[in-house]
Amino acid sequence: MPDPADTPSSAAPSPSAGENPKASRRRLLQGALATAPVLMTLVSRPVLAQQCQTPSGFVSGNASTAGSAVECLGHSPQYWISVSAPPHHQWPAGLPPPREFDSVFAHNSHSYPGKKLLDVLELQGGAPDDVARLIVAALLNAAAGLTPVLSENAVKGIWGEYLATGSFSPSSGAHWSHDDIIAYLLTTMSV
Repeated sequence: MPDPADTPSSAAPSPSAGENPKASRRRLLQGALATAPVLMTLVSRPVLAQQCQTPSGFVSGNASTAGSAVECLGHSPQYWISVSAPPHHQWPAGLPPPREFDSVFAHNSHSYPGKKLLDVLELQGGAPDDVARLIVAALLNAAAGLTPVLSENAVKGIWGEYLATGSFSPSSGAHWSHDDIIAYLLTTMSV
């Protein structure tokens, strides 16, 4: 049986064994470049889906969601308008475009009397119409299961509090202005 010390080693010789240092560096660099795609795959995040949070998580700016990030695939108001033609198959059950806004939101406030959900999606202008437009889209997204961190009741709560006070309090001591509400709702919409 041959002595293992006499058999040639399959390991690469070290630069100190007379090898050119440039060749050694080149081999090291090639090895590092070969592992980069693997590492990038491990830390890559979806491009088309938003990483979203609950309203209280959004307030805290909680970045410690490693491994538990939730994707929001919600649609914009423009999307819901584009799929509003009868027979309304793409709208969630129970929320067809002709349903009255006030029958869904703020029952006793009559914020948009006679307006249908589709009418509110089509509103143009500033406060409160811009918030209302995003609230309807957020409700449709929640009902369709596209925003796992935002339920239908949570969307209704945001609208009700905003309508009553001009702001929304997602957690104790935090108060969102009109612009904060819009910024949050947009994070739940991927398109």
